[in-house]
Amino acid sequence: MIWRTQSRSARSVVVRRGRAESTSLSSVAGHGLQLVGEDGRTVLGSRDDFRPEPALALFERLRGATAAASSLGLERNSWMELQPLRSRCVAIDDAAFRNVELPDVTRRLIELEHRIAAECPGTHLALSYRAELDAWRIFRSDGTDVFFSMPRCSLGVRATSDGEGKRHGVSATSFHAHPDAAWDPTAERIFLDKAVAAGELARALPDAPSHPPGSFPLVIDFALAKGLAHEAFGHAAEADGFRSSVLARDGRFKAGEPVGATHVSIVDEPIEGDHAWQPFSANGLARERALIVDHGRLCDALSDPWSAQPGGVRLTAAARAESFRHAPQPRMTNIRIEVDDPLPAPGAFEDYGPEQVRDLLADAGVLRRHPRVVYLSGYTGGQVNSAIGDFVFNCKAIYELSADGIRFFKPAIFSGSMFGALNSIREAFGPLRLDAIGYCGKWGQQVPSSGGSHYFLVLDPDPRVRLGGS
Repeated sequence: MIWRTQSRSARSVVVRRGRAESTSLSSVAGHGLQLVGEDGRTVLGSRDDFRPEPALALFERLRGATAAASSLGLERNSWMELQPLRSRCVAIDDAAFRNVELPDVTRRLIELEHRIAAECPGTHLALSYRAELDAWRIFRSDGTDVFFSMPRCSLGVRATSDGEGKRHGVSATSFHAHPDAAWDPTAERIFLDKAVAAGELARALPDAPSHPPGSFPLVIDFALAKGLAHEAFGHAAEADGFRSSVLARDGRFKAGEPVGATHVSIVDEPIEGDHAWQPFSANGLARERALIVDHGRLCDALSDPWSAQPGGVRLTAAARAESFRHAPQPRMTNIRIEVDDPLPAPGAFEDYGPEQVRDLLADAGVLRRHPRVVYLSGYTGGQVNSAIGDFVFNCKAIYELSADGIRFFKPAIFSGSMFGALNSIREAFGPLRLDAIGYCGKWGQQVPSSGGSHYFLVLDPDPRVRLGGS
C-alpha cells in the first residue's frame, strides 16, 4: 500500500497597464491510495478530504478491486522490493507563504511595471507573480514515512511590441524559492534585466528580416540547451516509454550505446531551492542522480519500481505526480548538458549580449574556424518525436556573428536529429546556469521542470541539424 497526502496553496497576481488584471488564491488538499497486488496489478483511488471514515471506506473498495483485478482486465506488472525510508525535508516555513498579501504584491508589480516601461517605451507589458507551496507526506505499508515541501515563486513579464500588424511578444521569467522574490534586491535586479531585455527585443523584432534556412555553425544559450536536454533526451530516457523510445530496443534501454560527443554528458537530479526540486519520489523513495548520458554514451534512465526491471535499468526513483489524484510516472526534475573543460565566461549571464558573445567566440578562435556563426538566443518551446529522435524547437531571436559585425534576425525553427545535435557540440563557455524553468506535460499531468547548461554551447555544422525551413 502507498498512501499519498498533499496540501498545495498558491497565490498569484497579474498586472497590466498599472492595474491588477487578475488575482487568485487557490488550494488543493487530499489523499490518494494505491494498492499493489502480489502479481503487480495496481489500483488507485483518491479523496479530496482527510476524514477517517471515508478514507477507510476507500481502502476497502480498493482492496476489493485489487482482489478482482484479474477479472477487471488489469495487466500483470513487475514490482521491486523497496527499502523502508523515514525522512523529513522541509525547505521553508510555510508561514512565509501564508503571509503573502496580494494587495502588497499588486502594488509592487505596478511599481516594477513603471520602471520597465520607462526603459522600453512603445511596448505593452503584463507582469505576473506566483507563489506556491506544495507539501506531501507519503506512507507505505513497509513502514516508509516521508514528508517534504516544495516552495516555488516566480516573477514573469510578457512584452508586446506596438505597431499595427507587426506585433511580436517576448516573455521572460525568473525563479526564487522564497515568496519575497518581488522585494529581494538580487531577485529584483535579475528580473528587471530580463524584463528590459524582453521589452527591447519585442520592440526590435517586427522590423527584423528572416534568416535563410540551412545548416550552420551555431551558438545556443543555456535555456535552449535545457530544451534540447529535456525534450530530446529526458523524455526518451523515461523508462515507462521504452516500448517506443529511440533509446531502447525491444523495451530495454540501450545502455552503453554512443549518442553524442565524448566530452558531453546529460544529468538529471533534484537541486534544493530549484523550481522543479523534489527530494523524494511519489512512491516514497529518495530521488537519485541520473547520469543519462555519460561522456557520449547512454548510462542511466529515469525509472520507478514498475519500469526499472522491464527496462533493464537501475531504479533511480524518478516518479512524480501532479497531485494526489494522479498515478506517478517517471519524470525529470532539473536536467542539464555538461561539457568537459568549459572555456571561461566571466560575470553573470545577463552581462552577455550578442557583442559579448561574439567577443567570446573571437577570443577562443571559433571565428577563425567559422567566419560566421549563428547565435540562437532563448527558448520558447518545442517538441520531440521520441520514437525516432527528431526535434523541433523555437528560439527568441537570431544573431549572425562575424568579424564584420552583427546581424539581427527574427526567430526561426531549430530542428533535426537529437543525436546530430549532441554529436556536434564542440565548446562550452561559462559555468553551469540551471534556472531555465517551465512546466512539462506528460499523459495529462503538468509538473514543474528546470535545467540548463553552461552559459553558451557551440555546435559545429551538421547536415542533421538545421535552422529555418518548413
